[in-house]
Amino acid sequence: MTFDDDFVKIGMVRTSLKALGLEWPPPPFMRIDNHGELPDLYVKRMRYSEITDEHRSKMTHVARGAEYVPCSPADLPHEEPIEPQ
Repeated sequence: MTFDDDFVKIGMVRTSLKALGLEWPPPPFMRIDNHGELPDLYVKRMRYSEITDEHRSKMTHVARGAEYVPCSPADLPHEEPIEPQ
């Protein structure tokens, strides 16, 4: 289950999972499509909240988050990383 305030942080950018069309937990790797203006950005998840959906549903002042850092395509697993919408 994804809550409205579940978020990802990539560098200085923070956005909600729902804005990216993603579900909780967020994927371990993502490809950010820069639409040809810059090379696509590959990121890997460094850490994320381990609060379960059940526990989170009972909390009113808590948001779950995941932090990503840039990585090279060589760091990716064999499968294609998820591309946010």
